[in-house]
Amino acid sequence: MKTQTHNRPAGYNPSLDNLRSLLLIRSIALLGQTGVLAYVLLASRTTASLWGVTASLVMMALITAASLWRCTRPWPVTDNEFLAQLLIDVVGWSALMYFSGGANNPFVSYYIVPLVIAAAVLPWRHTWLVAGASLLAYSALLYYYQPFPLFTPHAHMGHGEGANVHILGMWFNFLFSAGLITYFVVRMASMLREQEARAVARREDRLRNDQIMAVASLAAGTAHELGTPLATMTVLVDEMLLDKTLGSQAREDCEVLQQQLGQCKSTLNALSRTAELTSVEQTQHLALGAFVQQTVERWAVRRPGVVCDIVAEQSGPGPMLAYDSTLCQAIENLLNNAADTGTERVEVRYEWDPLELRIIIRDWGPGIGKELLGDMGKPIIRASHNGLGIGLLLSQATVERYGGRIELLNATGGGAEARLHLPLARQNRT
Repeated sequence: MKTQTHNRPAGYNPSLDNLRSLLLIRSIALLGQTGVLAYVLLASRTTASLWGVTASLVMMALITAASLWRCTRPWPVTDNEFLAQLLIDVVGWSALMYFSGGANNPFVSYYIVPLVIAAAVLPWRHTWLVAGASLLAYSALLYYYQPFPLFTPHAHMGHGEGANVHILGMWFNFLFSAGLITYFVVRMASMLREQEARAVARREDRLRNDQIMAVASLAAGTAHELGTPLATMTVLVDEMLLDKTLGSQAREDCEVLQQQLGQCKSTLNALSRTAELTSVEQTQHLALGAFVQQTVERWAVRRPGVVCDIVAEQSGPGPMLAYDSTLCQAIENLLNNAADTGTERVEVRYEWDPLELRIIIRDWGPGIGKELLGDMGKPIIRASHNGLGIGLLLSQATVERYGGRIELLNATGGGAEARLHLPLARQNRT
């Protein structure tokens, strides 16, 4: 069976693309301010009030160049680093505005840009931090700034009161815009991320279902092909047992082979009956305690070398469970995974509450690797000495069909636990 693998380019990080876009926006804004500086220089023919603006532009240009160099490094871009870049924008723009008229400068509205970017890219708390820093800087520039002839002519013309009302109105407009952007854009960006996550989950479900269908087709074909050789071997073993000259040791071996062949035929017949029952959606009903006892006893016959303890966390038989043989097979897969770790003992606990029932399978093996814990439920088949491969994938799909879930975790004191959750509300409807 072939499994599909979806690989991204090595070192791909969407945050790095966002950082490059931010640096491009910053560069465009700095070029605009450089153009304003050149216009003032040509119009006034003086550099008396331009040193602060020039120094701020040079400093921001150096930081931008260093950040662009950083983008060529393989280091991942974290949310905190992106937040720091946005705060650099706020601080650097505040310095530019301070030396060029403060809130009188029409370019003061650039504070909206880092705020919108933060709302679209960063978590909620980071966006509020950028919004608070921008609002604080805007408010400070209302009172603390150096007059700039191009943007503060009223400072020399006696129109201070009317201009102050206008600037105050601009401040309230910024406050209102910042609040709306911070709330609604963050909310919309969060919804888009959730929608993308759901789309990814649906793609993974489809891929997993395709793999399960491939496994089912392979199993059906294998069962059909095994019928003829099993029948042939059964006939040959029966004929050997009828031979009077057969030695005692050979006769014992043939009897063992006869039993094993009978077990194989029973397994294939059970597989056929399972397909028939599933096709007509026939289910069985049994109390939780009896279901666990029956399933574990059937599994223990095939794994005599492993001691299996059943522990009831609550008294009584438990709620009624509606199931078919696929659920039994899912639990047996989990038991096989536990036994394949090399543990000499497996513990099965069961419990319930008004909402759900739980079956916990515990082993004392080496535990589960982080890569397997992270890939739980994903359409990935891993062949390993621990046996956590196709069986786990099939078990997860079966339990999800019942509306439940499987959790894998490393147990305290060594070993691992597989926790199977089934909702009781769905069981009652069934």
